[in-house]
Amino acid sequence: MENSHYKYNFQELLCLKNFSDVFNVLSSDEFCQAVVSWAEREVMAGVDSEILLIIASLGLDSTIDSYEVEKYFLIYKREMSIQEPSVRYSALVWLCLQLEKLMAASSAQEVESRLSFFTHYFLDYPPRTFSCITNILSNLYWEIYDEAIPVFNSRASEMSEEQLLAHIKERLFPFYRILSNSDWIEVLSSSSGSMPSR
Repeated sequence: MENSHYKYNFQELLCLKNFSDVFNVLSSDEFCQAVVSWAEREVMAGVDSEILLIIASLGLDSTIDSYEVEKYFLIYKREMSIQEPSVRYSALVWLCLQLEKLMAASSAQEVESRLSFFTHYFLDYPPRTFSCITNILSNLYWEIYDEAIPVFNSRASEMSEEQLLAHIKERLFPFYRILSNSDWIEVLSSSSGSMPSR
C-alpha cells in the first residue's frame, strides 16, 4: 500500500507511527526505512543534529535495526520538544497521504490497487471526517470497477487510462484540499461533526 519512494516529513512520520499502532498501516520495516531516508535527507540538507547522523548511519547496516531506529527517532522528538499528535489527527494525516498518492497515481492499475484497499477494511474510525471519506473511497471503487458480467461492464473499462486518472483527481481533490490544510485537520480531529461542505 505504501510507496517506498515517497519522501515523508517528520510530522508525517510521527502520524504514521501513531496511526500504525492502531491500524498497522505501515510495517515496522517500512517505517524504519522511511525514517532513515528522512534522516539522510535532513543531514544532506545541512541540518546539524547528532541524533539525525546516528539515524542516517543506521541505514548503512545490511539490515536496519528497527529498535535502534525507533529509539533514536523518539529521542529526536524529545530533543526537539515536538508534541505527539493525537491518534485522530494522525488518522487524517494518513488519509491525506492516501488521497495524495491516489491523485498522483501513474496508471489505472495503481488506482485500482490503492482504491481497493478501502473495500477490504472497515475504517469506521473517529473523527467522523475520516470514516466519511474512507466510505466515499470504498463506494468510489465499486462505482468505477463493479461489473455484473455479462449484463454490464465497469465504468473503468469504458474509460481510457487518461480519463480514469483525470476522473480520480477531480473526485478526490475537494477532500485532499481540506486535509492538506493543517488548520482544517486540527479542527476536524477535535470535532465530532462532519466535514465541511465542498
